[in-house]
Amino acid sequence: MRGRFLTLTAATALTLFANDAFAYPPWVDRRDTLLSGDWAFDFGLGIGHVPGEPDHAAAGINMEGAVGLTDRVELGVRTGLRIGDAGDRSIQPDNYGRLFDRQYFDGGGSVLANPEVRVRGAVVRGDVAELALEGRFIIPVDPNSVAGLEFGMPLALHLGDRVRLDTGFWLPTTFTNTATLGISVPLDVWIQVTPRLWLGPMTGLYWPDVNRNPLPANQPYVSMGFGLGYAITHYLDFKTMFLFPELNEDSRIFGVGAGVQIRIE
Repeated sequence: MRGRFLTLTAATALTLFANDAFAYPPWVDRRDTLLSGDWAFDFGLGIGHVPGEPDHAAAGINMEGAVGLTDRVELGVRTGLRIGDAGDRSIQPDNYGRLFDRQYFDGGGSVLANPEVRVRGAVVRGDVAELALEGRFIIPVDPNSVAGLEFGMPLALHLGDRVRLDTGFWLPTTFTNTATLGISVPLDVWIQVTPRLWLGPMTGLYWPDVNRNPLPANQPYVSMGFGLGYAITHYLDFKTMFLFPELNEDSRIFGVGAGVQIRIE
């Protein structure tokens, strides 16, 4: 009888663990906002490299938290820590620790990155297409930086149960004596290899100063990178990526990052 009890207990524990591990949707099936009352905390280590005489490399830590206010509205707050002297901090290596999210325009070079407040609301939520509206505000606590405001329209296309395209457009705007407007259009292709593992290429276009240097003469920066993620448990993801933010400029600027997301439901 005791042996049967232990066998039943072990089988129950394994079943619960398996259900827990796979209960959260695979990456390509996840929605664009957290569910009401759910929390997510992201921590990532980034290392950035900039060529020079000599070359410079620096490390930084990204820290971000978000909560689902409703099933369609998410509120997030982000900042970062930068390690090294002022020249190294200007690389903003914490941005490479912001895994898969490349819509940053902090502009500061202090030890503590300017805080960012983000609000996202789901507008269209279908089986194939999801469209949201997003607003971000940069608070210039660094005295050598300026305030920033960004409007975005994230778009996700679910192509079956194995592929998702993440795109959309963002309008990052900074404010000095006059406003400086940019346009950002990312494109990430995510492939769900297993229920836990996903990976894919990341690219995008960024046009700076379009209000002072209008299109089409304004040539965009072309980014190129690769990301990989693994769902360790129901509540914990591991993510990593490398990125060349200005590949078409014959630039040797690049960065790598790795981190985790912890969810509380």
